[in-house]
Amino acid sequence: MLPYPQQLLCILSINMANAAAKKAAAARQSASSTYLPIVAALNLLYVILIATYKRASLTTFQCIMVVTLVGLSYLSYRGVVDNHANQDFKNNKKADDALAGGAFLDMLGLVSVVQFGSVLFSDKFYWLLLLIPTVGGWKLYSTVKGGLPGMPNATSAAASSDNEQVSEKDNEKRQKRAERRRRKW
Repeated sequence: MLPYPQQLLCILSINMANAAAKKAAAARQSASSTYLPIVAALNLLYVILIATYKRASLTTFQCIMVVTLVGLSYLSYRGVVDNHANQDFKNNKKADDALAGGAFLDMLGLVSVVQFGSVLFSDKFYWLLLLIPTVGGWKLYSTVKGGLPGMPNATSAAASSDNEQVSEKDNEKRQKRAERRRRKW
């Protein structure tokens, strides 16, 4: 006995969901194998440098900052890995994509600069951490208000550029695919 079309559609959607989950897990694993050794090496080197150069003059504030910076680097690592898993599903054009990792990759770079700057040069590098809530506040403001007054909204500008980038070839492919699906049923 053949299943009804609704049952078949349900089975197909479950298999498709499993395929998407497998792709996301593979992307997450790939990003993890790339970034985990880098982040671990940076944090290990940071702790070794702290123990070497600042052992005699280590204050409570510096100990708290060591824990905070290592925690921030782990948080940004997790964000980069999750962003890699979600990046493939936003748009399937790999050549035109921005660097996967987004703001979390920026935060990882900032945390690394603060870590090594505070050990090798001055404790004033900790002030750079104020950029994190500043950028977060700006992103929140631009999400709610749409950016600076008089500037085009980022979401509308992105939508219009996406519409312009769709070529006739892509439209033909979509139409052919839709036609094949209609013939199937």
